[in-house]
Amino acid sequence: MEPRSVVALALTALLATSAVGCGVEQLPAARPPSGTLPAEVEMPPEPPPPGRGRVILDTDGEPASVVEITGGTVRARGTGVLTADAIGIKPLCTTPCVVDLTYGSHPIVLRSMSDETHQSETELDVGARAKVFRHTLGERTDGGGLRVVGASMLTLGILAVVAGTVLWTAGTTSSRGSPSLATNGEVLTMGGGGGVLLSIPFLVMGRPTERPGSTTQWSLPGTPPAARVQAWPPQAPASAALDRL
Repeated sequence: MEPRSVVALALTALLATSAVGCGVEQLPAARPPSGTLPAEVEMPPEPPPPGRGRVILDTDGEPASVVEITGGTVRARGTGVLTADAIGIKPLCTTPCVVDLTYGSHPIVLRSMSDETHQSETELDVGARAKVFRHTLGERTDGGGLRVVGASMLTLGILAVVAGTVLWTAGTTSSRGSPSLATNGEVLTMGGGGGVLLSIPFLVMGRPTERPGSTTQWSLPGTPPAARVQAWPPQAPASAALDRL
């Protein structure tokens, strides 16, 4: 087999690896949580300040830290150059909890306190009526050890193919070509090509995954803030909205 043929085969394997093993596998969204008011949360006796809405935040099955993404606005300086404010993070609470936020949409990130692979990014819409926002966290994995093994084999295989091709070509085309040099280059090239091929199943099995989270939210009845928890039934009404990320 000629060096060019081996290189072409290795490139084909590399392209196949990139197509099937490098992308993130999208899994079905998590099951939405039940419309049950968390028993551990206590509503503040005083109403929220003017212009702010009250939200009960809860995550199904595990406590999570909640932060709000702030900043990221673009503005023009006096010179006409556009600059962007750095994206900021504002800690809100650890679920279950109650927060008072300004009316409007708030991008938030929820991360499990016990499992770093469980996290979600979503939008929290705040209005004048108090609401319950229950969320089942999404899940993101990086592939673990299989991914590391596959990536290492792929990298070493590519390096071996490149080095072997150089030696193989030099040993067969140079006027002072050496049969042993060509043989060593051929062996190195073949081994590198085999490494690229062997990396494919490891990269596929260790492919990163992403599972979106799901949200169940509903508005509380228009009762005084201090009585809302006691007055609200344990189950959400049939009209409770199910929002998926």
